Amino acid sequence: MKSLALSLLLSSIIALPASAENVPALTPENLETVIGADWSGSLTYLNYQEPFEDVTIPAEIEVEVIENGLAFAYNYPAEPQANSTGEALISADGTSFVGAPIVSNQVLETGSRQVITLEDCEDMGREAICAMTYTFAANAFQIEKMVTVKGESESFRRNEYVFTR
Repeated sequence: MKSLALSLLLSSIIALPASAENVPALTPENLETVIGADWSGSLTYLNYQEPFEDVTIPAEIEVEVIENGLAFAYNYPAEPQANSTGEALISADGTSFVGAPIVSNQVLETGSRQVITLEDCEDMGREAICAMTYTFAANAFQIEKMVTVKGESESFRRNEYVFTR
């Protein structure tokens, strides 16, 4: 079902490239609901080696405000050697997030903000299109990466963080 939904999203975006011009600008204030250190949840990722199956591990995240975006500190209790940090910056004009063009920026019926970016990428040495979906709310924070290999119609989830507090 997710593959069909992403394929339809990709088709509509590719067919109507000017529609991205109508996306509301993202601002740092739009992301303030996720600031804090009390997030826990999981990371599910598609293994890059055989067997090519989903792997889920516990994860925690601390989110801080930085100029024009957020700083993340990822903690993996079962795999502390994988702990890492990262930044999610908003462009000066609010049309890109984490370096990728924003194709959707909306407040959902639940009150959550959902931001979708779309860009060319590479996955396992193959040209692809990566769609990142970020969902921000006071008690739920989710980041999902969907990949569509160029020339193929099916997409797959490469990874997904799901956090609650």
